[in-house]
Amino acid sequence: MDAADRKNREDTIYDLLRTDILDLKLRPGMVFSIKDIMEVYDAGRTPVRDALISLSKEGLITLLPQKGTMISKINYDKIRNERFMRISVEKQIMLEFMGICDLKILTDLEMSIDRQSSILKKKDPRAFMAEDIYFHSIFYYAVKKGYCHQVLLANSGHYNRMRLLVMAEEGIEKRIIEQHKELIDAVLAKDTDRLCNILNHHLNRIVSQERRIIQNYPDLFDEDRQEVHRETDELGVDFLVETKLKYHA
Repeated sequence: MDAADRKNREDTIYDLLRTDILDLKLRPGMVFSIKDIMEVYDAGRTPVRDALISLSKEGLITLLPQKGTMISKINYDKIRNERFMRISVEKQIMLEFMGICDLKILTDLEMSIDRQSSILKKKDPRAFMAEDIYFHSIFYYAVKKGYCHQVLLANSGHYNRMRLLVMAEEGIEKRIIEQHKELIDAVLAKDTDRLCNILNHHLNRIVSQERRIIQNYPDLFDEDRQEVHRETDELGVDFLVETKLKYHA
C-alpha cells in the first residue's frame, strides 16, 4: 500500500469516527481499545491509531495510558468557549452578508428553511442539526469566509454535542426555524441592531436547558466521576437511539 492509499484509509476511519462521535452514536465517556475499533470499523491498526491521535488533538478522544481510549466527555467550559467563538465570528459574518445578498443566495436560504420544516415533522435531530449547520454556512460562503466556518466546525465538538442532546431530549423547537426567517428579514431590512439581537438570542437559546441536561445525564459530562460500564455502550450500538432520550428517527 502506497502513501496515498494509507492516507485515504486514515482519512476514512477518521471521518467515520468523528461523525459517530458528533452524532452521539458513541457515548461520551465510553472506553474502548484500538482492537475494538479495528473490528467494528473494519480498519487496520495504523489508520485507526492515526485517526485516534488526530481526534485527540480536537478534544474528541482522550487517550488513557494502559487503560484504552475514551470518547471524551462533554466539557461545559469548552461549550461556553466554542459558543463564544461562534457568536463573535458569526455576528461579523452576518453584518458583511447584509451588503452582498442576492436572489440566488436568498433562494438557497429559503430552500434550506423548507427542508428544516420537513425534518421538523419527522422529529429527526441529527438531520435537523445537519441542515441547520448548512443554513448558517450559506452566510459564510457568500462572503467568502468558508474557511472560518470550517475552523469553527472543527472546534465545536463539545458545543454541537450539547446542541444535539438538547434537541434529542427536549425536541426540535419550531422557534429555531422562525428565528432563521427573522434573520433573513433583518438582513433584507438592513437592520443591524435587530440582526444582532436575533442572532445573539438564537445562538444562546439553549443555555437555560443545558444545566437540566447535565443534571439528567451527569455521566456524559467531564466532572471527574468514576466510569461505569453499561451494556448498551458497546461499539456498534447507537447511543442516542438506545438511551431514554426522546429520539425516535
